[in-house]
Amino acid sequence: YFILMAPVGPGNRLADFLPFNDNVDSWVSGEVLSSPPEQPIQLVWDPDNENGIQASYYPAGIVLMKKDLVAALQECGVDNLDLYDVVIRSNSGKEENHDYHAVNILGAIAAADMEMSMVMDEGSGMYDVLFGSLVIDEEKANGNLLFRLAESISTVVIHESVVEALNQKGNFGLTFLPPEEFCG
Repeated sequence: YFILMAPVGPGNRLADFLPFNDNVDSWVSGEVLSSPPEQPIQLVWDPDNENGIQASYYPAGIVLMKKDLVAALQECGVDNLDLYDVVIRSNSGKEENHDYHAVNILGAIAAADMEMSMVMDEGSGMYDVLFGSLVIDEEKANGNLLFRLAESISTVVIHESVVEALNQKGNFGLTFLPPEEFCG
């Protein structure tokens, strides 16, 4: 297993969008949204960086994934993505981008081996644990291909077989971090 991360590295000036504040906590719960948003979800590129590289994956707040990444994940057998149409407008409002889905990743699995992992802060003991390094208990992960880590709900875990398939397709600019290197 790996941790799915947004693109990182020097020189990557990523385009970003202005915050979407419509019940953001429910987007990271791993559960079906109790009040799905009106579609398409309306977003606006941040004027400070809208001309940067448009990433395939934005994990903060609501998860955004380019449609080709979603299709590739589904081809790999990932079947727990609750998808919503998105329109991202330029700051001027003239250009519209329809290349993304808002993605609610269904499933939060308590798959951290808490004894083998380096825990920096236990938080409440669930959902907000801060790790210095992480060990995934593969038995608890039960072969799931993509899920939120219940102990640190903003952490998305991806199966090695999906990573290999995505790398063969071109990786989509994603970063796949070995759990032992994860700090968060």
